[in-house]
Amino acid sequence: MKKQRLIYSLRCPFTNEIHYIGKSTQGMIRPLTHLSNSHSEKIKEWVNNLKEIGHAPVVNVIEYVSIDDDIDNRERYWIQMEVNKGSMLLNSCLVTPLLIESKLDGLLGNGEGMESLKIGNFVKERRRRLEMTQEEFADRAGIALTVIRKIEKGKTNLALESLLQVLKMFGCTINVGKIKTHNVITK
Repeated sequence: MKKQRLIYSLRCPFTNEIHYIGKSTQGMIRPLTHLSNSHSEKIKEWVNNLKEIGHAPVVNVIEYVSIDDDIDNRERYWIQMEVNKGSMLLNSCLVTPLLIESKLDGLLGNGEGMESLKIGNFVKERRRRLEMTQEEFADRAGIALTVIRKIEKGKTNLALESLLQVLKMFGCTINVGKIKTHNVITK
C-alpha cells in the first residue's frame, strides 16, 4: 500500500486555532506521532500541557500532495498562509528555511563539486554503524525518509534545518568556509 503525501495541521482543541503545520510522506503516521512523541520540543510541551487536562491537539489534513508537486513548497505555502492570518505557529523553522542549493560545493568551498556527496557518504556510514535502516533513522531523527535518502545520495535543495537535524544525531554540525553569492538579473 502506498503511503499518502500530505500537509497537516495541529489545532487547539479549545480555540480550533492552528499551532503547527507539517508535511508527511507517510500518511497519518507522522502527524499522529506528535500526540505521543513529537520531534519538536515546543510541540511536546504543548501536547503534554493538553494531556495534563485530558485533551490533545486535533490533527487535520490540509492538503493531499501529488507525487508531481514539491511537498516542501506546499508546506511553506500553508505556513505562510497561516502566518499571514496572524497564527502563532510552533514550527521551529517557519516560512523560508535556508535551502542548500545544488551547487553546494560553491557554497562550502573547494569547488570540486563533491561536498554534498561527502556529506551524504558520511551520513550513510554513520547510520550504518548504528545498524539502523534509513526508515528507522528518519523516524528517530524526526525527519522524512525522503530527506535521509536525498542526503545519502548527495542530492541537494534540502532544508538546512533537516541536514542539521541529521548531523545532530551524530553530534556534528556544518562549518561553512565560503559563501558564494549569485547575481540576479531583473527586467
